[in-house]
Amino acid sequence: MFNTKKPIKEFGKLYEYLKDHDLREKEQGTGHLDVRDADFSGATFENGFIGIWKNFIFTNCLFPASAAFQLKETTGCIFNMCEFGPGRKDVTMDFGTMKNCRFQKCKFTNGNVTFGRGEAIFTNCEFENTTSSEYSWNYFIGGDTLLLDKCKLRFYNIIGEIKLHMRHSDYMSRGAGPMGSGRKQYTADFIFEDTRLENAEKILWNEKINNLTLRGCQVEGKFSTQQASIKESIVLEKLKVGTYHIARTGTEKKITVRDCFFSEVEKERNSLFSCSGGYAAEVLIERVECSNAAPCNLTGATHETTESFRRPTPRNQTFTLRGCKIPHLMVHWLMSYNLIIEDCEFGKLEMPNGRFGNVTIKNTKFDSLDLTNTLAGKFDIQPSGKIVTAGSNYPQGGYKIDGVK
Repeated sequence: MFNTKKPIKEFGKLYEYLKDHDLREKEQGTGHLDVRDADFSGATFENGFIGIWKNFIFTNCLFPASAAFQLKETTGCIFNMCEFGPGRKDVTMDFGTMKNCRFQKCKFTNGNVTFGRGEAIFTNCEFENTTSSEYSWNYFIGGDTLLLDKCKLRFYNIIGEIKLHMRHSDYMSRGAGPMGSGRKQYTADFIFEDTRLENAEKILWNEKINNLTLRGCQVEGKFSTQQASIKESIVLEKLKVGTYHIARTGTEKKITVRDCFFSEVEKERNSLFSCSGGYAAEVLIERVECSNAAPCNLTGATHETTESFRRPTPRNQTFTLRGCKIPHLMVHWLMSYNLIIEDCEFGKLEMPNGRFGNVTIKNTKFDSLDLTNTLAGKFDIQPSGKIVTAGSNYPQGGYKIDGVK
């Protein structure tokens, strides 16, 4: 893949143009310039500062991940089949503000590379940290907005301050989160699409992000958000491989789970899927199917949960299940202004200790419905199977849920 390279210092004027943008613009303008088969290992730049790279096409070049490269701006550049690294763990190669740049079939090995404002786009690239161990400090790539398509990552941390979008990729983290040390502010959206995730249980460890999307991903083992804080929304779509524990996130706006099939059991909690559905203002569970291997738990509460789980007032405005087929569904201790279940099929539907404004269950089949100690302002339930009502005010309703005028 990589040919023999010669030192960049031997490239004459090209080397001068890389060091001096004003000179390059004066003599050559800003048209594309090709740099091929160059080894930047011996490059020397005054005070480690090289200003601006604009409209260069780098092909089959080698860049050490060195502090000597501290660009202010990289614009209109294409990196084809280039190598980055190795470098010390306490220094970074910095491309500065990124504008209309792409990395294609590049390889990053044992080096830190950062990008400033703008978007860094990677296609068919590889990132590998060969020094990784369970407790080691990972190498990383980082920037405001990172888009990775068809990439392979092994033990590399990823820092996306505004947006991290990974699709059609294979990502093995060390299991300490993309940031490694934890994000301080809710500034980023993380999107993983059609991507294989390994060591995913702690991939978001200590993270603080705005929104999380998993779409069409395959998880090796368990994906967990329990040690993360996701402020606004969570979207899970077309998931069929792995277990997912979406709990204790503090999500304020919406949780959406759509077109998923859960069949693998998370042994610690004995569930196929679990989430803290009572925390978000809106929850939509749509066209979700589960095997009968274990329950699906939408609140995180169980039969052993006590009154301390209940909040003084509900956060959830609307909790909707539509078109689902779940043999054993647990919705324990849920507080919501509106619970809506439509066009679903259940074996055991457990809703004990709930507090609701309105409960609507229509066009839905269930073998049993557990409403033990559940109170609602109004019940609108089309009976299908056995209903357990000890301690409940079903069917008359009349409960005044806190916060409803």
